[in-house]
Amino acid sequence: MAQPSKDLIFKTLTTKRHNMAESASLFDNEINNADYWLYTDLYNLFSHPMFDPENMYEHTYQKFDTTPARANKIAPYDFFKAHTIIYNHKYTINSPHPPYNPITKNGTDIKLSRYACYCLFRDAPGLIFTRTYFMMPNTDFKTIYETSYRFARIYQRQKLRESERRLSGLLKNLDANIALFQYEAARTFFGEYDIDYIRGAYGLVSSTPIADHMGAISLHARRRAIDTAIKKFDYAHTRDFRSFSMILHNELRIARNKMISEHRFPPEKDIHKSSIKSIESEYKKLEQQFIKTYAAQNLQSK
Repeated sequence: MAQPSKDLIFKTLTTKRHNMAESASLFDNEINNADYWLYTDLYNLFSHPMFDPENMYEHTYQKFDTTPARANKIAPYDFFKAHTIIYNHKYTINSPHPPYNPITKNGTDIKLSRYACYCLFRDAPGLIFTRTYFMMPNTDFKTIYETSYRFARIYQRQKLRESERRLSGLLKNLDANIALFQYEAARTFFGEYDIDYIRGAYGLVSSTPIADHMGAISLHARRRAIDTAIKKFDYAHTRDFRSFSMILHNELRIARNKMISEHRFPPEKDIHKSSIKSIESEYKKLEQQFIKTYAAQNLQSK
């Protein structure tokens, strides 16, 4: 199932956000202001198999059990209990089974703290926007969008690096001039601009690969082109360097044109002065600050 748009994710998570103070008594001496979201609301937004309404408890606990950062080294179950409240109420969800009709029932649901929601999306690189939403409370859409796009570069660069390793191995087997091949491939992808020209235009140092400064969209486009070319070459009748070169250059042109068509800018316009290392440092700093602030929260306390 297709992922919801970032705009829909932002609007839904914002409107479906609850606060423990909503149910506080006038006689409570201390008000718990912790935000929370309902598991069923997250399921209705992201659907199955991202969320499983029939095994919501097991799914949520599993995410906590694999989360390395636990406040004050609390035992996993106690940590889980602090960030979740299981209760029954009337709700409507789409059935996880065909024909996926809406179901209204009185059933079990889970209140999930902001930290619990972060845990649920922690290992979903395709939903970095959602993870960033939870790590940046009370932040506007534009800031979350721009921040998450920077963070998306980390995953896409890692995947491109894996594809480049496979490409290098193939080129060695074909006895190719790797430096010349990479130069020509870059000109195809970047619209006849060579790497040195792009570095000069953006004021980048020559010691880092240009891919370390590419945006998530161009990284993804280049990776898909390489992966598709290797796959097509595996089934090609002629398996020599010339054949592979033609296949890859064609896939790079397709990727470039598709990027321009869908995103209205070419790969050479998706270059950033910030390197992958600086983005990784920015993400780590934000995540550590978030954990420090929210891992110690307790939905159960008043």
